[in-house]
Amino acid sequence: MRKRIRKKAPAPQPPVPVTEPEMVEKEIMPFVLRHEDEIISYIRDKAVKETMKSLAPLLEKLEEAVKQQEAAPAPVATPPPPETPVMNYEEQLKKLQEASTAKVKEKELKIMERMNKLNTRLGNIKP
Repeated sequence: MRKRIRKKAPAPQPPVPVTEPEMVEKEIMPFVLRHEDEIISYIRDKAVKETMKSLAPLLEKLEEAVKQQEAAPAPVATPPPPETPVMNYEEQLKKLQEASTAKVKEKELKIMERMNKLNTRLGNIKP
């Protein structure tokens, strides 16, 4: 049997002192308003640096792929596609309609066969 391990309760943390809105407005807000442009530029710089750090590996991989692409020899001109008869819209539409009607007929035949089988079964059940 396993022995139950009791978890310790988290230590009580001292309550955070509540700052009154008046105190915040008097001390912090004027500083923020005076240095707003500096704060915005600092946050923007930090965000750009962090973004560049996260994108650096991807950028390196992209550069390597470009180098490999440039180093690979250019493919020889691809051969032209085999000559296929060019059909206009009406011919394509007719072929599609014929194909769809053939599929519908096949499905109808299958349904008829199933119906016949069901009818024979029902006919055999009745006295």
